[in-house]
Amino acid sequence: MNPTKFFPRALRVPALVALTVALWTLSMPGPNLSGAAWFFAVPFALWAASRPAWKAWLPASWAACFLAGVVNLVWLRHLYPPLGWVALLLLPLAYTAFPWLWFVALRFVMPRCTGERAFPSRVVDLLGLTGLWLVLEWMLTWFLTGFPWMPIGATQWDFPAALALCRFAGTPAASATVIFFNLGLARYLRRQFVEARVAPASPSPVGFLRTFCPEFYLALAPVFASVVVFAYSCVEYDRGAEKKFSFAAVQTDFDPNAKWDARRVSENLRVLETLTLAAPTLSRERPVATFPQAESALAAERKRRAEGGKRLATDLDFVLWPEAAMPVFPLEKSDANGFAAFLKGLAHEAGTALVVGAVAPAETAGGAAADAYHNSVHVVDPRFGLADAFAAKRHLVPFGEYVPLADVLPLRKVVPVASDCVPGASAEPLLVRSRENRVLRLGALVCYEDVFPELGRECVAAGAEALVVVTNDAWYGREAGAHQHMAHSVMQAVSLGVPVVRCGNAGWSGVISPIGQIQPMTDAAGSIYFRGVGRFDVYGRRAASPTFYALHGDWLVFVGAGFFALAAVARLLRRSFAAKPR
Repeated sequence: MNPTKFFPRALRVPALVALTVALWTLSMPGPNLSGAAWFFAVPFALWAASRPAWKAWLPASWAACFLAGVVNLVWLRHLYPPLGWVALLLLPLAYTAFPWLWFVALRFVMPRCTGERAFPSRVVDLLGLTGLWLVLEWMLTWFLTGFPWMPIGATQWDFPAALALCRFAGTPAASATVIFFNLGLARYLRRQFVEARVAPASPSPVGFLRTFCPEFYLALAPVFASVVVFAYSCVEYDRGAEKKFSFAAVQTDFDPNAKWDARRVSENLRVLETLTLAAPTLSRERPVATFPQAESALAAERKRRAEGGKRLATDLDFVLWPEAAMPVFPLEKSDANGFAAFLKGLAHEAGTALVVGAVAPAETAGGAAADAYHNSVHVVDPRFGLADAFAAKRHLVPFGEYVPLADVLPLRKVVPVASDCVPGASAEPLLVRSRENRVLRLGALVCYEDVFPELGRECVAAGAEALVVVTNDAWYGREAGAHQHMAHSVMQAVSLGVPVVRCGNAGWSGVISPIGQIQPMTDAAGSIYFRGVGRFDVYGRRAASPTFYALHGDWLVFVGAGFFALAAVARLLRRSFAAKPR
């Protein structure tokens, strides 16, 4: 079955490329057609089985990978134009080389994966291709400092039944399920519409077996297993879930460049103060307030208290601010700029702790480092003020927070701050005292750190009972960027079995449960992009224990590498045996 034959000859290859790009990009968060991921590789797999010429295959497969990368990352153009346009071309150029290598391997394997070959041999080939995909996705976590954006498994963020196996093997489990299904479906279609016509089936049972495609049903096995595990997880979670804490997310919706402007300090502080103090006025019946609604609620509360009313009781355990909410004021214990005192007063008036994204002077062995800072998360107690311990971002953004090979390359950072950010080294959780006087242990991930699975694992290994993600996706406009970023937090939650709470400067803010249920913060129109504050109750397992993935990491990647090596060795042995004279 050659899918190109359905189009005019001159349009066959472009149509195949366009179909693959469309399926690939529609599966991403934003379009939210996650089901398209289960078919995106089928057109090329079918074409590969028909033995196309390499001179047609190589440019076509590269074009499909590159164009899909450009469309998926099109929101990058908002980042400091025209630099964003440069990134939009260079990032896909570098990172789509990895899926392209998989498509090259697909062309090698699929022509020989036919009904003439023994079933075990076909399965080893398909598992080898699946394993190669996992290895290539894993390589993206460290290549050029790492940018593992939107692995194919993360496209299932809104289909938690497809993510249930992640508790055992992380995102690679979902990616393997999707890729193996694509390959199994391609084999099924070719078996039914090509091989069956070459050798028509008879009415006898033997004839039926000649059209039977066991690898397709084998590809369905992990899909059904995931659904069964998800059903069990839902029952287990409903029986064993308990409320862990309540918090409010402050979504400032600041212009990412303007918040560094010292002339806007008063205005920005007023926004933060208003949204923070309005948080206790929220309720389960009215969990979200836009900025005008927050102003009105706060004014009414202050009037009531001025008339002799008591302070409004709140059940919030903390109020969460986004990444670097007020970067012009470095946050330090000495409080030379008075910002720590302001936060303590704000926490006292709100009657709850603050967990704030900020910048902090970087420390070296000899004390404060000159012209260096941490992108950090801090706890402010309403009674004791700024805590000594804080979480510093561990995986920095190249050219955003530091310049790689700065002594060699004549380049500068794109963000409006001259000094370099210094990475943190510790995954120790933040300690927040709840209203019930229980200490909450929160693992902090800053900016895009949630796209790196190992960083979340380190937090959980250090004792975190929940992950807190503070970010600033306003750099990328109001398109799919924030939704794609959020999908990685879903993968952290289901892989590690802990709730994830998020606060973004301009979306996505909300809660993700340990089984992948999401609760976003939206306005009346259903948009995540607005200035406001939202209240959330966070639930987790009563007797939470680390998931198998949290304990053992990316073991499935190494299993996949083993299958790929086995398939490669088997192929070499078959060629060697075929070359021997008989």
